[in-house]
Amino acid sequence: MSLQTEIMSPVTTAGMMYPALHNMIIQTIMPNMVGRNFYMPYSMTSGNAVTFAKQSGSPGAVADEISEGAEIPLDVTSYSQVVVVPKKVGQGLIITRETIEDAQLPVQADQLMRKALIVANKIDKDCIDTLDAGASGSVTASGKSLALDGTEFVLSGSGGPGIGYYDIVDAQSLVENNNFKPDSLLIHPRALKYLKRLPHFTAAFSVGGNGRMSSGMPAVPGVVGEVLGLDVFVSTNCPTGSAYVICRGANPTITGQYSPLGFFVERRPITTEVQAMPSRDSMGIFITTRYGVTVTVGDAACKIASINVT
Repeated sequence: MSLQTEIMSPVTTAGMMYPALHNMIIQTIMPNMVGRNFYMPYSMTSGNAVTFAKQSGSPGAVADEISEGAEIPLDVTSYSQVVVVPKKVGQGLIITRETIEDAQLPVQADQLMRKALIVANKIDKDCIDTLDAGASGSVTASGKSLALDGTEFVLSGSGGPGIGYYDIVDAQSLVENNNFKPDSLLIHPRALKYLKRLPHFTAAFSVGGNGRMSSGMPAVPGVVGEVLGLDVFVSTNCPTGSAYVICRGANPTITGQYSPLGFFVERRPITTEVQAMPSRDSMGIFITTRYGVTVTVGDAACKIASINVT
């Protein structure tokens, strides 16, 4: 193996040489990549781009009836292509020898966690921005809701309506009309306050089944509860005035009409490297990854827009 190849190999990076450091960074990043949950993972092993087929057919299409001896009709559903070119994302920091000598461990730990969170936020934001651009359905928030006794009320703030029971139902119906089974709701923390006021909301600590809870903690990053059969995900990278009802494939329909919302293409997994910098009497720690995100089935998601959060 050449020197250059060995230096750049993941085997010789911090994951092997400094496992505790690498694990700390990974354990900080992974729980904060909420948006990645909505995409099918795809690992690239060669090349610098990958192409996915995007179907334009109706999800409610049915086969034709044909008479005896008649020609069997052909399916002429058209496809387009989506090309994903992974981009490189990275963040680094320098720890001086003096910081190490003076045992300023809180400073070092804080620096590492901050860099890890910056990388996580970038990945999460890219996933959610791609979802926002790719969702084909949209409803406007009215805040209108239904109490358990059947009476109607409106959840609203000083600037207008929040998100209500009817808004979620309307968004679900648009996804279901495309023959997909919605299973998730993504929302910003400031809009989450409206969901928590709904009698239909169940907090995560009391949600069970499907491995969603383990020792009182969500097994899926970002899950804070459940409403109307949807796992509720929360992320600060979600637009404050928007929420999204999504079919992420947790419950495909009984007719098999399932296709993932999209793909998270990973060319290089999250990698940490440690490099001595003698000229600066310091150590450099670098976090890099290469990935791309795409929505191939926009009908599997619906946006709830104009949510007031004041």
